[in-house]
Amino acid sequence: MANPAVLLIMIVLLAALTVGHGVLVTLPRLVLSQLGIVWRTFGAGAAVAADPDGEPAVPAYFRVTALRDLRAAWWDGLDEHTRVVGDAERFVDHCVGGFARQSRHGTTWGRRFLAAAMTPLLVLTMAAVILTATALSILPLLFTLLCWALCRVLWTLWWLMWAAVERAGRAPGPGPAPCPYGDCGRTVLRPVRLCPRCGARHAALTPNRYGALHHRCRCGTRLPAVLGVRRLDACCPHCRNPLPAGYERARVVVLVGGPPAQRTGVHRQGLTALGAPPGSEPPLVRAGRSPLLWFDPPGDAYRSQESVARLEILGRADGLLLVVDDPAAHSAAVHAVTRVLHVLSALPARRRPRRLALLYTRAAQGDDTAVRAELAAADGGHLLRALDRAGIPVRCVPASALAGIPQWLAGTPGTPGPGGTLAPPPARRPGGVAVRLPRHRVARNGLLLAHLAGFATVPLVLVLLQAGVLPPRALLGLPAAYDKWRHPLTGSVHQVDLMAAATPDWPRIGVSYADPGHPPSAALPGRTGYWSVTGAPKNDNWLRVDFGMPLPLSEVSVNFDPDTVEGIFSPSFDLEGQVGARTVGTSHSGAWQAHTVGGGKYGIAKTYGYDIPYRHTVDSIRIGVGSSWDKDDRNEQRLREFNVRWRSSDALRLRPADGGRLRIKNTTARDLAVVVRPPRLPAGWHATLVGRPPRVLRAQDTYEARWRITAPEGAAGHAPVAYAVDATEDGHTVTSRCLALLTAAGGSESLC
Repeated sequence: MANPAVLLIMIVLLAALTVGHGVLVTLPRLVLSQLGIVWRTFGAGAAVAADPDGEPAVPAYFRVTALRDLRAAWWDGLDEHTRVVGDAERFVDHCVGGFARQSRHGTTWGRRFLAAAMTPLLVLTMAAVILTATALSILPLLFTLLCWALCRVLWTLWWLMWAAVERAGRAPGPGPAPCPYGDCGRTVLRPVRLCPRCGARHAALTPNRYGALHHRCRCGTRLPAVLGVRRLDACCPHCRNPLPAGYERARVVVLVGGPPAQRTGVHRQGLTALGAPPGSEPPLVRAGRSPLLWFDPPGDAYRSQESVARLEILGRADGLLLVVDDPAAHSAAVHAVTRVLHVLSALPARRRPRRLALLYTRAAQGDDTAVRAELAAADGGHLLRALDRAGIPVRCVPASALAGIPQWLAGTPGTPGPGGTLAPPPARRPGGVAVRLPRHRVARNGLLLAHLAGFATVPLVLVLLQAGVLPPRALLGLPAAYDKWRHPLTGSVHQVDLMAAATPDWPRIGVSYADPGHPPSAALPGRTGYWSVTGAPKNDNWLRVDFGMPLPLSEVSVNFDPDTVEGIFSPSFDLEGQVGARTVGTSHSGAWQAHTVGGGKYGIAKTYGYDIPYRHTVDSIRIGVGSSWDKDDRNEQRLREFNVRWRSSDALRLRPADGGRLRIKNTTARDLAVVVRPPRLPAGWHATLVGRPPRVLRAQDTYEARWRITAPEGAAGHAPVAYAVDATEDGHTVTSRCLALLTAAGGSESLC
């Protein structure tokens, strides 16, 4: 690298390799890797994970899983970008090392020098590539997020509808009920439903994050969440025992007090009286219209006040049977009854039992009065007073009169039905059912299509913007901003040839002399022929174009027949304008742009015409034809074509109409501030504006201005009129102009 030229060539080659690799390799890899990640996340091979909260159901896709997939696609994309950019850095480092090994001063020095020279270029290239890839990747992600948000809103409305239906369906129901099993008795707010195929336990089979109308079990079975839930087998969420059908409608009677063995005997006696076999589990007996739960808590349930407070079934009981063998204040049965009364006093009135029955085991027989007398005689008056203070109807019965007491406590008239107890359904033991998580193919493919549509959005929007078919205010005003950038207002101004619209009535063209057969009208644009002054009686000849009113001109072009221009000198003529009798803007050929054709008789380019800048407002122009050399040249010149131009913007399209009307159309895709100027008319003609024009003309909108035009007396034929409308944007103002011919009757002929 001692040779600077070699060093420069190496740096240029490395720069070309760096930029080329970044644009041709790294950028496509970033985009293709993002497409691959999207396909793996939302495509046919997308994996489905079970719900991490433990419910054996697949969460609703748009409620839970879709956001996880979007998050995974984003982070996987960032990881892939990091890997691809690292590969690009290693490629550049490898190239730098390869070039450095060619250095005669050693690899280390050359490597350091080239690395220092290439680092800024590498940083700029990678920044441009990463920004481009991020823009191409983030737009599809935003498009997919928008699609997901819309689907999430629709799913939420669907969920709200079915949640309201489900809540309305539960409102007239009996509400939470206690578990009928003696070793449980806890309140079942919502039973656990079992999948009929795989036996999975679904504790939240309601409209929630797992679905609105149905839930999808992990085995693929659709389970109802609103209609038909009660047809599924249920079990207690606390003890996991199967629940018999109708358990929630059961009237509950709870045994209180007494030693556990004595309560067990009373419980068995009560089952026998209810027509159920002793020891039935659960003790749920058919009694009239509603089942009856003859419940005996576990043995140590009344041992302490804390254990009694934990008995949730006391708050769900319709009646309590108080079993007392010793009415003395120190007995265990009286302590149990007292603790239960304390718990009942803390409950709200609607949750207290409606009836109490005191079973005095030492009383052989007798009615309520007799049993009360025996209790009072056995020093049980304090117990009777405590029961009376509870404010609940109390009935005292002897041990021999237990029949009918459970029905009275439960408030269920009639006798036990022939069916006896309500047995739970037989336990199902499904086996060999594989876990088959649904893949949400429809929902995932929808987001996949949204993501792919996001990738196609940029070229599609560019095509639509270029075609100009989008409404100006679509996409937050993007078409208007693009049109403003693509077609600035100052770029809409062009030279318009007034002579191209010439008619027999306008403009009036006069000449000092015209060769027969070659009138001045033959020199108008688009005509065949020319104006010739051959045979003119004098040397100074001219052509006058009378507009009939002042017009702001910008340029005049004159072209002669090259065959009539001889010698090395250009044809000589002058240009002047007039406003009335006053001459203005006399122009000479010093600043004119010549039209030349190669090869004269002396090998020098021949000039045959000029473009003459002429920025003046005049009524007419006069083109003087002559030569400063000899008379023959002067008389042989032929004027092939002449043009008179003014500047006009095509941002506004002007279309004159009859009755003094002017249609103004905004041809751009953004709003423009407009000012309608008074029209230019010949002397004696007057125009009065009718109405107030708008200050702002909307994109692609049209406004019709109208003037009341009055002609002078005796006016006949056609009179020219020049319309002008200013358009302003960002401090730049342009003018759109248009010519028309008016008649005294109000007719209009457009010359635009």
